[in-house]
Amino acid sequence: MIARKQKILLVLVSLAISLLFIESIARLAGVIYTAYRIRNKHVTTQTEKPIIKIICLGDSFTFGMGAGSGQGYPDQLEKILNENIQDKKFIIFNRGIPGNNSSMVLKNLVGNINTYRPDIVFLLIGSNDSTTLSDSDCYLFKSLSFDKIASFSLELDALFSNLKTYKMIKIVTLNLKNKFMHKVDFEDIDAQEELDYPKVKIPQSNYRGPNSKQKERYLRLAESLCSENKFSDAEKIIADMPEGIDLQDRRECVLLSDIYSGQGKYDSAINIIKIYIQDNPEDAQFIFRLGENYYYLGENNGTVNNEDYQQAAELFRRSLSCADPSDLRLKIDNYSYLARTYFAQGDNVSAQRMTGEALKIRPNNRFLRQFKRVISESRQTEQEKEIFRKLLYYNLSRIINLCQVYNIRIVLLNYPNEGKGGIRAEIAHKYKIPFVDIGDEFAQALSKYSRKDLFSSDQAHPNSNGYRIMAETIFKAFTAQKFGVF
Repeated sequence: MIARKQKILLVLVSLAISLLFIESIARLAGVIYTAYRIRNKHVTTQTEKPIIKIICLGDSFTFGMGAGSGQGYPDQLEKILNENIQDKKFIIFNRGIPGNNSSMVLKNLVGNINTYRPDIVFLLIGSNDSTTLSDSDCYLFKSLSFDKIASFSLELDALFSNLKTYKMIKIVTLNLKNKFMHKVDFEDIDAQEELDYPKVKIPQSNYRGPNSKQKERYLRLAESLCSENKFSDAEKIIADMPEGIDLQDRRECVLLSDIYSGQGKYDSAINIIKIYIQDNPEDAQFIFRLGENYYYLGENNGTVNNEDYQQAAELFRRSLSCADPSDLRLKIDNYSYLARTYFAQGDNVSAQRMTGEALKIRPNNRFLRQFKRVISESRQTEQEKEIFRKLLYYNLSRIINLCQVYNIRIVLLNYPNEGKGGIRAEIAHKYKIPFVDIGDEFAQALSKYSRKDLFSSDQAHPNSNGYRIMAETIFKAFTAQKFGVF
């Protein structure tokens, strides 16, 4: 028995000495490599500019919703940096995805790191955590025991991440996982949904007359721009189109409403669709489109019980009553949006019932299954807000830790409408990483300008001027040498 204990002790001591030796070698290699990089950087600056690669991760605020193509903060920041810092070249990759939540950013982080090899990551995320539940683990935080496990795992991970050996093992593990596991993105989800439940195609209009071919070219160009999310460019094309838009033409009405909705101009989209519905009151797809725009208008209203949500719910119910029984995609969309609308109003019983109806058609949909778990036996109370706060805290901490494992600088941003402090500032302070207070900068700007000067028509997303303020605020932090790239 004693001999056995001695053998176990000897193995443990040998393992500890081996790990200590590997750790020492790894640290020595790190010092040599860092010295080489510094020397190499000085050499390359004499011949060509060193490149600083930045990736911007987030949701529609990073994507640039509310402004034209190339007017989001990443594009404007890249231009400002390259115009003002002459001895370096900055390349910025925009990986903002409208509707993205913090869980999706975490799941796709290693893939993005391996694809873009960034020096810096800018992160602005969290606004969709309570509404976009695809791949969200928020239901786990309803368990007190999981809260304790999650908190302990974060502390343990942060502690061991100081060791080079742990970093090396973790990077190898994550890279293997990223290689063999399917990466989750909205594009993948939408593609699969389109295969299972294809949308009804909008018939092409048969134009006649002297300008028919020219008009068709304009429409196809505008539709192509919309498919690339270049809505403001598409609007300019439509404005120059011969004979203008015919609001009783189904295809043209779809196009113009998409252009307005894509820019957050929900009021304008609603007015366009209403004109078409006056002569086509039984068109279930357009009734759904009208409800969808009222729903997003309600989201931007910011209150639980508002008329926009009520109007949206009424339109979704009306669309269901008019829909072709064989159009399963439309039925699913109506049930899903009804569930989201009820959930936004705090009616979780109705939200759960509508989610159940959608699941009868689409039982394997991950979003619907998780959405049902979140709203099951719960109310939209402070307790529910705390669940999403804990989820965001957990995901941001994991994202920061992963960036540190890969030796990548990460910078947290907050939202334009966000007040001082908050969870992002708290986490940045805890992990001693840079934090750029976008919200405070906007608060100061609004003392000089009106909201119309800085925000798009949805009153949530900035316009091109607002995104310029975001870019300039980040640039100020660059010049203050907060990011360690100089």
